[in-house]
Amino acid sequence: MQPHARHALENWHTAWTAQQDAALAAFATAFPGLARMDRPTGCCDPRMKVERHGEATGFVCFDDHGRATVDFAGIPQTTLGRALEVIFGCGWFEEGPEGIAAAPPGTYNWDDEATYAEFEIKVEADATASICMSYVTVEDAVVLLDQLQHQLVEHSATAEEP
Repeated sequence: MQPHARHALENWHTAWTAQQDAALAAFATAFPGLARMDRPTGCCDPRMKVERHGEATGFVCFDDHGRATVDFAGIPQTTLGRALEVIFGCGWFEEGPEGIAAAPPGTYNWDDEATYAEFEIKVEADATASICMSYVTVEDAVVLLDQLQHQLVEHSATAEEP
């Protein structure tokens, strides 16, 4: 490889690594407890996991195309429902007029044709839920993580009131 091409590629790699690190920092800021996973991660190397029992367990990753995946389970259904309602309103996942917070057990999906993002919500019989948002922008992932964190804090404060 010619020196000027090698230098340009090195500059790109440095910038891409910085972008990956910035995405992971944004995820961890929005949802405390996320920790970077060691390699091999099982998918994207920039991958973080969280285990907050009773709140959420799962991972967030940043792929080679600059898209994020958020895959969390064990979230209180009403908490996830409130977070999604704040972000999207009700009705995006065909769960009914009351939104995910009141949806019966089942799997609810929505695909964003404009961005190719995929959303899957699973509501369990035990009043917990999971969410898998795939191929979303870093901004969309951070908005969800931040709102989910906010709703978990609200849920915790409400549960502690006498």
